[in-house]
Parts: sequence; structure tokens; C-alpha cells
Amino acid sequence: MAAAAFRRSVEIPEDLEALRRFHGHLGVYVTVGLRMGAIGRRAFGHYKGLRATVRSRGEPPMLCVVDGVQFSSGCTMGKGNIAVVVAEEPEVLFEKEGNRLRIALQPGWRERIDREMSKEAELEQSLFYHRLPEADLFDISEGGPHEPGTVHGTADGTRTQ
Repeated sequence: MAAAAFRRSVEIPEDLEALRRFHGHLGVYVTVGLRMGAIGRRAFGHYKGLRATVRSRGEPPMLCVVDGVQFSSGCTMGKGNIAVVVAEEPEVLFEKEGNRLRIALQPGWRERIDREMSKEAELEQSLFYHRLPEADLFDISEGGPHEPGTVHGTADGTRTQ
């Protein structure tokens, strides 16, 4: 009952409401992905020529980070400019015109998310992670490794290993 009252009384930011329609529901990892994608888009501008390599566990709920990155960055599976690599920690590496930007959770956040995440509190938790200052939540660095075995696209649509 209290959760339903909270949902009625809280103002959901427009980008989160649109994300909810896209993904089907809100959750911490899709919200984290939204934030990561927005950082990449802000850093590199238009998605043309932009590539994202998302690292995540291979199943939900962490895999939902991919939908958030797609939604906010413009990198999509359909355009072929996003790839997913199975990993324990969520992060994304954006690449454009030889420049790279790595966005990962600060140490300790993944453990906290996994420990506290609940379906009943997904709206409250999504709002919390949506409002957290970037510097508190993310480790953002220029450059980043080219992962062996990762498929990378080029501006002309070809792929390299």
C-alpha cells in the first residue's frame, strides 16, 4: 500500500518515464545504463560513428544496463554499433574517431545494488540512482583497453577483432 501511494505522489523525470516505456519497467541497472549512455552521448555528441561495448553479467537484472545504454546513447543492436561482453562488473566503453571513454561504477556500488535491489522498491531505487551525482556513482576515464576478442565496429560498418 505504501509503495502504491509513493508512486502516485512522486514526480518521475521525463527521461525515466520514457525509459520505463522503452524497457517495460524501471530498475536500478536500466537506470544506471541510462546514465552511462547519457555521459557517452554528451562526451561524443551524435551517435554517428559512436560505438559502445557494454560489460555486464549475461542475464537480468544486470543485463538491463544494455537497454539503458541503448536508450540514451543512440547505440543500438539494430544499428550494430553496440556489443555486449560478459563480465562481473557493469561498465561501458565508448569509442569514436579514435577517442575512448570508459564509464564504470565506483567500487562498492555493484555490491550495494545487488544487496539492496528489490522489485517492490524499483521506483524509489531508480530515482535514487538517477539523482546521484555522477562523480559519486561513476569512475569515468578517457582511453581504456581494447579487449581481445571483443568485436569492434568501424565508421564504415565493418568489424574488427
